[in-house]
Amino acid sequence: MYTQISSKKRLTALLVAFAFLLGTFAVGTETVSAASKLKVSPTRKTVYIGSKVTIKANKKVKWSVSGKKKIVKIVSKKSKKNKKVTVKAYKAGTAYVKAKYGKKTKKIRITVRSKVPTKINVVSTETGIGVGNHCTVKVKSVSPSYASKSVTWSSSNTKIATVNASGLVKGVKPGVATITATSKMSKAKKGSVKIRVLKTLSGTVTMTTSVTDETKFPKGKVTRVWIPVPQTDRDQTVAPSTIQCKAEKATEGPKETVDSSGNKAFYVVWDENTEPKDRTATLSYNISRREIVRPDNLAALEKGKVDTKEMAPYLRESKRSGSLTDGIVKETADKIVKDANAKTVYQKAQAIYEWVCENISRDNSRHTPGIGAGNAEYILNHPNEGGKCTDTNSVFIALCRAAGVPARGVYGLSLNELEGKPGTYIQKCKPQYYLPGYGWAEADTSAVLKEIIGHEDEYRKADTPEMKEEWKNIKDRYWGNGSEQWIMLSTGDDIELSPRQSAVTAEDQYPTDKYPEKWPQRLAGLNDDGTLNYFVYPYVEYDGQFNHAYKKLAAEYPHFTFNYTFEEDTGCNC
Repeated sequence: MYTQISSKKRLTALLVAFAFLLGTFAVGTETVSAASKLKVSPTRKTVYIGSKVTIKANKKVKWSVSGKKKIVKIVSKKSKKNKKVTVKAYKAGTAYVKAKYGKKTKKIRITVRSKVPTKINVVSTETGIGVGNHCTVKVKSVSPSYASKSVTWSSSNTKIATVNASGLVKGVKPGVATITATSKMSKAKKGSVKIRVLKTLSGTVTMTTSVTDETKFPKGKVTRVWIPVPQTDRDQTVAPSTIQCKAEKATEGPKETVDSSGNKAFYVVWDENTEPKDRTATLSYNISRREIVRPDNLAALEKGKVDTKEMAPYLRESKRSGSLTDGIVKETADKIVKDANAKTVYQKAQAIYEWVCENISRDNSRHTPGIGAGNAEYILNHPNEGGKCTDTNSVFIALCRAAGVPARGVYGLSLNELEGKPGTYIQKCKPQYYLPGYGWAEADTSAVLKEIIGHEDEYRKADTPEMKEEWKNIKDRYWGNGSEQWIMLSTGDDIELSPRQSAVTAEDQYPTDKYPEKWPQRLAGLNDDGTLNYFVYPYVEYDGQFNHAYKKLAAEYPHFTFNYTFEEDTGCNC
């Protein structure tokens, strides 16, 4: 009996224990299974300071925040034990939001970034603008890159330049103003750029061409005239509506034409029946010209390579350049580039500029009309003779082209008393080179040589710190800089006008036996095939013969009358 009862008790105990174990296992399985199904979304998130993010779970969980304090904070109005929670970012850094369900915990990584930039990089479409002209400033980049680019704009001197909320800058008067971008996220974070408001000269130009000398231009012959017209470019603005050309007794024209170099001109014809007194043409226009100031980072603006197809007209051999592939021009260019270890367009052009300033002379006394003939090869072979501005500048242009640097001559007339009073003889030429990424840049070797004329050896062999500094400053003054006080009328060489001028050779028109030695070779403007080395004064043909507007020559040298006036008007609508 005792044995039986004991067995039953043992059996019952075993059954109870087994049931208990089974129940425990079932509960544990259920808990593990439930926990393994806990899901949250998102599992990580990047936000900015001040932003909110909502995190969801598929179960009612207990939410909490770990990591550094005050990076994020739970801002949900409901109980923290819910299927979703909203947190707000307060400080840059990394924090974790925890979702706990039973013994299972999910972590959500929250990366908080600041929109406040540590650095603001500001750029401008132009470093210099004229009075009344505009440019645009903008935020090119910020650090870190994800920071806000939202800024407010201000000018250090609104009397020089103003700027609006969009970054549009307007020039008010000459000077330098700093345009500043202040981050909207923090007034302490700023970036700036300097804008130079350039000197400008605006007004009305009146140009008069008269072929009225009855002794040299009698009735009975056809007279043709081409009068150059300036064009709008980066540095000057011509108001199209103000351009007027009058020639009351003309039998053809005035009509606007474009020559082979893209220069515009008015073409006028008086036939053989026109009275000499009636052969007068007057051209007038409003123009605004600004000074050219070299950007501080001119060398850094060079981008890409020279487009040889586009720049072909400025890389070719001209009729007065000499060979660009062999001979003295090529040899000299190669040596300059090699000695300077010049690799880029900028470096080559600067090295050639320095060499011309140091080695070529200017001689205004030479019996060459106007601004010279522009025979580069001749000048290099006769370095002691020197020449005028076209002569010296042609050396720079030819050497640049031989070195693969696009270069050109630009021609114009003075507008003020810096170069002398405006009138018949005051003309100006200078060379430019093309810098990819910037455009045409100044390199006025002629102006440098004009400043030291008669004192070349003193400056080039300067033996005192003061003179060395002065010589350096003179060269620097005309490297990339230019005056606003002249008009650019034309550019190019070997020019065929439209309609084409008569093909009169220099030797035919000015035979050696009548004119000084080497005169035909150095004749200004006219090439041997009748094309023009440059086009700056009106080109006049009487009976098919080319005529200059110069008076200080031999008695038999024909001339016509050309003069111009400039009436300054700062309020000119140009």
